[in-house]
Amino acid sequence: MRFKIYREYGALNSVPVFDALEKGIRSHGHEIVNDNEDVAVIWSVLWAGRMAGNQAVYNRCRQLGIPVLIVEVGNLVRNVTWRISLNHINGLGEFANIENLDITRPEKLGVSLKALKENRRHEILIACQHQASLQWQGQTPMAKWVQDMVFKIRQSSPRKIVIRPHPRSPFYVDTPGATMERPVRIPGSYDSFDIDYNFHCVINYNSGPAVQAVIEGVPVICDSSSLAYPVSDKLENIENISMPDRSEWFLRLCHTEWTVDEIAQGIPIQRIFD
Repeated sequence: MRFKIYREYGALNSVPVFDALEKGIRSHGHEIVNDNEDVAVIWSVLWAGRMAGNQAVYNRCRQLGIPVLIVEVGNLVRNVTWRISLNHINGLGEFANIENLDITRPEKLGVSLKALKENRRHEILIACQHQASLQWQGQTPMAKWVQDMVFKIRQSSPRKIVIRPHPRSPFYVDTPGATMERPVRIPGSYDSFDIDYNFHCVINYNSGPAVQAVIEGVPVICDSSSLAYPVSDKLENIENISMPDRSEWFLRLCHTEWTVDEIAQGIPIQRIFD
């Protein structure tokens, strides 16, 4: 197969990952080309900043039926493990993570599920996401979505609500019974921000916070397009929210992300394309 890597639209930290991916692609006998590709490779589905040009690439390829391989920052160990999937990065993507699973993989990655938090904060956290992302495509403006979500919560719960905008997609909404939280960047990190998941539950549409909250042992409510959906609950159950067994879900999640060394070995390429 012929792969074209759109390096020009990669984030600043994309270079070593793309280098490893190119090596992994070649290791399985595939070609790296400059045009007429069978598979396009892009960095993220955030159509903003350096990655804005990926939107035209993605739309063109999907219209032509050309698969798009997407590299995205991971949920397991940020900037160490990288999500690699076909055509999307959430539950709508193809990760080849259902069969041929290595039960020791979480241990190999040094990750594990935390126990369900029993003594959680009373409040509900609404964790928002970037409005310029493909993950938010077709949705209302974030402020409107949040107001609608608060209204729906109020049908089942009187709890106080904390609204956390995405760090790079800020907005403000004045909603009775809800407060806005300002994300703060962690000093010395590339792009990490502080976040506390220790709430009664976390509500997120389909991005990283839902996945990370589940790993932290906090129940979530999310859309069916989220990677966390298999272990989420329903909004009407919010006062008595629960979380099912997460072990199989977590094992599959650990087969959606790969280290640079594994990418260079061609492991995700082999799983997705062979």
